[in-house]
Amino acid sequence: MTHLSGGQRQRAFIARALAGEADLLVLDEPTVGVDAESVAAFYDLLEALNADGITVLLIEHDLSAVTDHAERVVCLNREIYFDGPTAEFVAGDALGRAFGTVAPAGDSV
Repeated sequence: MTHLSGGQRQRAFIARALAGEADLLVLDEPTVGVDAESVAAFYDLLEALNADGITVLLIEHDLSAVTDHAERVVCLNREIYFDGPTAEFVAGDALGRAFGTVAPAGDSV
């Protein structure tokens, strides 16, 4: 039996979606349980796919992943608190309004 690492498994799932010529990838916490080296490779892959015209919707609680890799952020907590460019999200107070606290970049909410 072949065993894939978490990162290999995620890349296999993306390959399967791309084989069906997907224009949109919706990923919910895709790097949970994946080692740091595989996380970096995974986000490199997503950025390349996005550059090739594939839309990537990433649902993520890891703020560093959001601030390092997202072009646009939608901050939700039962309602939309922010929808716009990542730099404006980082500079604003949407996180505090949405969750009643402000976490430093790199922390999870």
